Amino acid sequence: MALAQTSSSPDAANTPSTVDTPPTADNDTLVVTETRLPEDLLRAPMIIDVIQRDDPALSTATRWEDVITQQPGVHVSGSGRRNGQTISMRGFDNQGVLIRLDGVRQDITTGHLGNFFADPALLKEVQIARGALSSLYGGNAMGGVINLTTVNAADLLAPGEDGGVRVSLSGATGAHEIGSHLSFFGRSGEGVGSLDGLVSLGYSDSGDIRRAGGEDAEEDAQLTSMLAKGGWQVTEDQRLTASWQHYREDSLQPANPQQIEVTSSNDQVDRDVTSDNAQIAHHWTPNEVTSLDTRLSLSRQDIDDTDSRTLTRYGLQSDGVTRFEHGWLDQTLVFGVELEHAEQDASGGASGFPDADIDTSAIYVDDTLTVGNYLSNGGIGEFDLGLGLRYDNYQASNQDGDNSDHDELSPRVRLAWRPTSELMLYSGYAEAFRAPTLNELYTTDRHFAGFCAGPRFCVPDNFWVPNPELSPETSHTWESGFNWQSGELSLRGSYFDTRADDFIDTEVDIQAGTTQAVNVSRAHLWGYDLRLGYQPGALPELDTFAALSEVSGKDRDSGEGLGSQTPLEATLGADWHFTGSHLTLGWRGRFAQSFDDTDDGSQLPGYGLNDLQLAWQPSAQLTTSLRLANAGDKEWFRPDGSLGDGRSLLANISYQW
Repeated sequence: MALAQTSSSPDAANTPSTVDTPPTADNDTLVVTETRLPEDLLRAPMIIDVIQRDDPALSTATRWEDVITQQPGVHVSGSGRRNGQTISMRGFDNQGVLIRLDGVRQDITTGHLGNFFADPALLKEVQIARGALSSLYGGNAMGGVINLTTVNAADLLAPGEDGGVRVSLSGATGAHEIGSHLSFFGRSGEGVGSLDGLVSLGYSDSGDIRRAGGEDAEEDAQLTSMLAKGGWQVTEDQRLTASWQHYREDSLQPANPQQIEVTSSNDQVDRDVTSDNAQIAHHWTPNEVTSLDTRLSLSRQDIDDTDSRTLTRYGLQSDGVTRFEHGWLDQTLVFGVELEHAEQDASGGASGFPDADIDTSAIYVDDTLTVGNYLSNGGIGEFDLGLGLRYDNYQASNQDGDNSDHDELSPRVRLAWRPTSELMLYSGYAEAFRAPTLNELYTTDRHFAGFCAGPRFCVPDNFWVPNPELSPETSHTWESGFNWQSGELSLRGSYFDTRADDFIDTEVDIQAGTTQAVNVSRAHLWGYDLRLGYQPGALPELDTFAALSEVSGKDRDSGEGLGSQTPLEATLGADWHFTGSHLTLGWRGRFAQSFDDTDDGSQLPGYGLNDLQLAWQPSAQLTTSLRLANAGDKEWFRPDGSLGDGRSLLANISYQW
């Protein structure tokens, strides 16, 4: 991956991805994270994990399964095919986890296909924020938000350099894949009037995908990608940027790419998936404690196989942050507005993808008040009171004039106490929601053909019935936790309890021949996340970490267990940095207890997976990464019952001049 890695030096890889945090923010400078909160991660009242481009999990990745596989409590469903991959987290499936690419939501919904498409090689960072975050992001952010950030020229240019070229070769045995990327980047001038830009082109060819235990998921795919970015420093405090991210995969794969086997009812199709994301942005930073980012975006996803389905999204959003000092009281204010229009076009008459559109408008504000002094300064500790509120309105309609108009308020309240600079305790309450998809509101096509089970028992054709009266799914979450860091140790943890209402489910009436999306179930979800990092002072070359996660849930009416849960799962790791040689050897282990498969009542076995990885920079120009995933080729199952990834050797070598 040409852009997934720069330096593999010990300094760049000191902290494992599951506990990766930036340095503590300076008191006079805002550090704005992708969570829209201006805090370093150790002060954030939530569990946030960061995967950076020098981590072999990202630098060798060819698909999302490779990127996420080492993250506790996060699972990618499907059979390894890019077009069928969706993410679940904190008991919510892909509809309850928001994916954002450079600030633009990715959520096309059609059948058994995935809902986001991006080449991991173009990313500099993946940030996973867990918890109910609709107060900042609106719909779909019920279980959390995953922010994908693409690389820019400054990430690849060394101090004093004005331009460069980077070529990269990559491969993955598990997907029979080989790829290459070529990147050009540069800048002109410094300060006011300076320009910078980057263009990256990528291509890969892949075949059948090896699943756990040795079974293959048949596929023949070619992926082409491009990233073009540019920036202009207009004044000292104003900057204009523009970007275009292009993704296209041409593949021969089963009609349902989430199933492993090709069968008569799941025959192979030629499928072309194209995703384009373009935006123009204005960045204003009048001082060190104030910034305002405004962006105009166009996003288009097109899936073309036996039919054609296109989702086009136009968006305008502006996000700001500022900090005030009122003597004994500090105030951090985050605010923003969003306008968006999304429309679906089934030009080929695609089943389950109605011609419809939805308009969304939103405004949000989040205010954090800080008072007090640390115990060491004679106080009783430093306190944060956070108050957040977002208002969303969405108006959906189809070509027949059926309308769905709803307003949602998403409040968030949190309280944090820091007796010392090393420890923070926090607790909070948040509400979140997800709007029904246009498919759930308006689909009218045939669901499945009728059949006869005997001479006296026949079932008619089954058709979808639209339901414009669908209510949004909603949730109410309490979450409490702590962050602690002292010398060699760091520890973070949280416990959450979520009550979800109006889950949208599919109700099938066999005799009537109808299928309809309805609000039926109420859920109770609870669980915890723990992160431990340890770098022994006696062995500064060694980094170790451990993470623990579990999600449980039940239907509040029937008491039955829910799907999309996470078993008790531990992730362990260690990295040894060879001093002076820019070489890092690492191990990752992921272990889980046996757990119930709630789809059929059976129990799936626990698993223990081991990865070995290496990052080496023999010279300033040459970098390499190597990862042996699932080294023991253990057979294991995800919480949704699908087979996990099998053994695969992933490699990347990049040369820059």
